[in-house]
Amino acid sequence: MRLMQFENAWAGAALGAMFPGASDVGLGGIAAMDVAGFLRSTMRRLPLQAALGLRAAVWVAALAPLFELGRLTTIRGLRPSDRERLVMRLVKSRLYVVRSLIMMLKTFGALLYAGDQAVRARLTAPSVRPALVPLRLRKAGRS
Repeated sequence: MRLMQFENAWAGAALGAMFPGASDVGLGGIAAMDVAGFLRSTMRRLPLQAALGLRAAVWVAALAPLFELGRLTTIRGLRPSDRERLVMRLVKSRLYVVRSLIMMLKTFGALLYAGDQAVRARLTAPSVRPALVPLRLRKAGRS
């Protein structure tokens, strides 16, 4: 099973809202990664039920603007800020199936994002520890 080109574009738009990157630390967003290639490879390896679930997650995210925002467009037709707002609404949906499908899509996006060499380098880079400040304890009986 494989996603159609328009489904890959929808998935890229949804994942771009979930993983926009961090320009302040030099990390690009997921939109600059090979989302279609990753999904193609993933869909080949998934059991049928999981592949259908991933496809359903893409469709829910894609068609959500109609139901959540009242706009006759797909997620690709939204501005990036509106996409992020839409994803936040979907994650907080009162419908369990919607929340679950969006979290499933986000999980696959996390696998792609964390697998990127630049992101992995940043994740595994040693952190800078703040200098320890000695703590002065008061002796009993003093105030």
